[in-house]
Amino acid sequence: MGQKYPDTRRENVVDEVHGVKIEDPYRWLEDASSKEVLDWVEEQNKLTQSVLSGYLGEEKVKKRMLDLFHYDYIQAYYFQVRRRGDGVRFFYYYREAGKNQPSLCYQDGEDGERTLLYDPLKDSEEALISIDWFVPSGDGSLVAYGISEGGTEKSVLYVMDVDKKELLSEEIPQTKWADIAWLENDGFYYSRYPLEGTVSKEDENYYHHVFYHKLGDDYKNDVKVFGEGRPKTEHPFLAISEDYKFLTVGSHRFISADIHLSQIDRDNPSKLNFVPVVESEEVLSVCEFYGNHLYLMTQVGAPNGHIIRYDLSQFKGEMPKPETVVKETDGVISMDPSTFAVFGNKIAVVEEKSAASNLKIYELGSGKLVEEVDFGSKVTVHNVASAPGFDAFYYVYGGYFYPATHYTYRNGKSEVLYKPKLDLDDDLFQTKLVWYTSKDGTKVSMFILSKKGIEVSEKTPVTLTGYGGFAISNAPTFSPSYVSWVEQGGVLAVAHLRGGGEYGQKWHRAGNRENKQNVFDDFIAAAEWLIENKIGSRETLAISGGSNGGLLVGAALVQRPDLYSAVACHVPLLDMIRYTNFQVAKTWAPEYGDPEVKEEFEWIYPYSPYQHVKKAEYPATFMHTALGDTRVDSMHAFKMAAKLQNVAGELDAKRPQVLYTESQAGHGAGSSIEKSVSLWAKAFVFRAYHTGLDIK
Repeated sequence: MGQKYPDTRRENVVDEVHGVKIEDPYRWLEDASSKEVLDWVEEQNKLTQSVLSGYLGEEKVKKRMLDLFHYDYIQAYYFQVRRRGDGVRFFYYYREAGKNQPSLCYQDGEDGERTLLYDPLKDSEEALISIDWFVPSGDGSLVAYGISEGGTEKSVLYVMDVDKKELLSEEIPQTKWADIAWLENDGFYYSRYPLEGTVSKEDENYYHHVFYHKLGDDYKNDVKVFGEGRPKTEHPFLAISEDYKFLTVGSHRFISADIHLSQIDRDNPSKLNFVPVVESEEVLSVCEFYGNHLYLMTQVGAPNGHIIRYDLSQFKGEMPKPETVVKETDGVISMDPSTFAVFGNKIAVVEEKSAASNLKIYELGSGKLVEEVDFGSKVTVHNVASAPGFDAFYYVYGGYFYPATHYTYRNGKSEVLYKPKLDLDDDLFQTKLVWYTSKDGTKVSMFILSKKGIEVSEKTPVTLTGYGGFAISNAPTFSPSYVSWVEQGGVLAVAHLRGGGEYGQKWHRAGNRENKQNVFDDFIAAAEWLIENKIGSRETLAISGGSNGGLLVGAALVQRPDLYSAVACHVPLLDMIRYTNFQVAKTWAPEYGDPEVKEEFEWIYPYSPYQHVKKAEYPATFMHTALGDTRVDSMHAFKMAAKLQNVAGELDAKRPQVLYTESQAGHGAGSSIEKSVSLWAKAFVFRAYHTGLDIK
């Protein structure tokens, strides 16, 4: 190739952590604001572009992915319904074909016209501004939304009068990941981080507390109503009753949650007196109001989840006795209020089985199962929503090979509300569910995606991916990158690893904290099963993952470098000994453990990828990060790439160790279509070249 790795300075940095001496020669790469680091990043990007320029097909792949994005669509998530007189008003993200960012829109009634409220492209021709979240008021006449720039997710909150399409005076910073509970149209309860200068720089990423804001007031004078004295790493989630008499705050800690409820004094809405609904250090719960009832989805006493409800007309200063609405079954109820809706005298609930969704309709009171909606294939139901007193509900579902479609369910029938028009025949593809055995004998499932009729052999290029963390299910979702890989004749394998949410709370617990190695064992066993069954081989198998999935492929890389020909590692966690020092990472200690605690350090250190790079022949590795990532710090990818390159010494064309760093981008949320496709195409051709996939 005639190429070589950039010079990377090594320092003599050695820490002693709980009696273990740990070398960290690339500590200086943790400062992404320094000129030396930014110059180094530029040199790494030049090398990566030079390496990729020797691979064929990037422009073809990019064009195909853009074609697969070329359709008008209503986003599956954040589809919200509000009651307007006898009808409904929908709020959603809508993206026209060819546009780089979705806009915020509303629509009155199922047959109403779509009305644009805010288009971020008007404020940024480069598509760097994005909408992070939105919450309409109870009657849909106002909407609060957050926007940020460069993928940082550092939202600023604005409020718009929907009918007039005019902004109010509100402009509230520090509202990253905010939740809103409107108090009619007078004001709202909302969550935000500390204002700049009120806490140390490090703590600006923590103390996510709840405030009350009266419309028109100066936000600096907003009264804190919840969070004082609680752990600084919690995330609050809010819900308010339809009659505005009750507020709940859920305190989320990734693996557990508390929920508290207070009555609201309309004369003094910032004076709240919370009582516990549920408190647990072990399991998750979420809630939502319908009519006079508070519905609680919880894993307390039910590892797969069940739903109970409280009649708040009986509230006398403490929670009344609940009744069970939906019993625990062998299906998994995800702890997400968007997975159930009450309509008429029934409740619709999404349950997961074998990493795909079922939609069940139960009768309230008796708990009788009325209907199970048959989707006929492996799909994910993304969103279930209704409105107060409404006799119908709305849901969204989709699979790997076609974008999600919106439906109305009324009188026992489902009808299409909105279906994207994309020139793609999903009947050309297939998704098979297989089971394999992990290292400790545990049975693990995996989806195998391919074209129908393809002859699979040890020569077939395969990409294996997974996640295995935070009780998040690796469920069927449309992805232009996945479709493009399969269209080209490759196979995609999606493993449902322990640590995820596919099989309930016990499955999650079997893959976090002291059990985290199980996740890596499951993934390695998936690779071994594919090879043993002649679905690819060591020479044609790539692994790919991002975020917690980046940790996954990083650990798999250092533990079994002999199994794969290529690794794509996106926005990863890799230095698990120092991860809690950066960004919001202390909030993840309940999932991984805290390296400052000796016992938990002993869980983490044996698998932390950065510390376990040794002299070995590592497969070709594409490391990717972003300078605007406010979740996972770029230092992880920087230090890992430097160490892999140091071990490699000379650049081997068969096993290049490259780093690609995006500017004006973050963890992935808010990235423009063009930016996302450009990144995916780079990773695609890297995997294709090193697995033998011939791009046509």
